Amino acid sequence: MTSLIAMQVAGKRNYWPVILISFMFLPIRGVLAFFVTGWWGVIPTQVLDGIGTGLQTVAVPGMVARSLDGTGRINLGQGAVITVQGVGASLSPALGGWIAQWIGYGPTFLLLGGFGLASIGLWLAFGAAVKKY
Repeated sequence: MTSLIAMQVAGKRNYWPVILISFMFLPIRGVLAFFVTGWWGVIPTQVLDGIGTGLQTVAVPGMVARSLDGTGRINLGQGAVITVQGVGASLSPALGGWIAQWIGYGPTFLLLGGFGLASIGLWLAFGAAVKKY
């Protein structure tokens, strides 16, 4: 469902706002995971994770394809982006586990949510370069 909405928004406004919205779910998820403890807190946290992932699943490949259109290097670009995403996806739980052992789970969720805030800041700061895609 989220991916379908992302496609519609991207068709009307480009992929830039779709990725921005997906970044906005990261700090919300971190704060929710900090305050909502117990087994019942997993469901809303996972729903927010699914929404963010659904948005990025459509927006990232679409943005790469649009930005490299006509260069003959779309597959190379997709591979590079997927590699960076894979490194980030493997480092996040490793970093989170290490920090959780050091300061506990609650503060770790807030810290990792802070990376989402940093992503929003970077996306807004460099938005002029990618808004056309």
